[in-house]
Amino acid sequence: MKEVFVVGAGGHAKVSIDILQSSGYTVVGIVDDNPSMLGKTVSGVQVIGQSSILEELYRSGLKEAFIAIGNNQIRMKIAEKMERMGFSFVKAIHPRSIVASSVQVGDGSLVAAGAVLNPDSCIGKQVIVNTGATVDHDCMVEEGAHIAPGSHLAGQVFIGKRTHIGIGTSVIQGIHIGEDSIVGAGSVVVRSLPAKVKAYGVPARIVETLI
Repeated sequence: MKEVFVVGAGGHAKVSIDILQSSGYTVVGIVDDNPSMLGKTVSGVQVIGQSSILEELYRSGLKEAFIAIGNNQIRMKIAEKMERMGFSFVKAIHPRSIVASSVQVGDGSLVAAGAVLNPDSCIGKQVIVNTGATVDHDCMVEEGAHIAPGSHLAGQVFIGKRTHIGIGTSVIQGIHIGEDSIVGAGSVVVRSLPAKVKAYGVPARIVETLI
């Protein structure tokens, strides 16, 4: 079995560890910067240290990781830092998800149980397609985005970098949502949204411009 370590010891780590183990990985430890977590276990895996041990892990030969942090901006910042250190990232694809053969899934991305990725869609690196979410044909989900549980993207939808699609949201065909935006839970998106906005509702309307 291939060995990997996880960054982050919160709730998303539980889901990530379960998927990694179900996919044949041995999760050898967790790195988390919360000092109160040191020595504790998450899903049976021990927190072995803070990010200060990353170089030591790399020198020991442990060069593959998975970042189990739900916040898109934080996850991407950590990924960029670790890439510069030489780490590579595994994909966590649940064996009970459905991923069409023509779908591209980027490194470090997670596809949870019950998720469906249909033909010719492209999932960037460090993306989360969470439990029961669906991504129909010819969609583009850029790096660092999060499609929350039970959300549905129709065909040819574009989701920008680090954008969060809240739980239970539906996005109709052909919609473009810019980077660093947030769509609130339960929304129905029927018009395209620009970058750096918060929108929600049925239909979704912009309620805030994000800095």
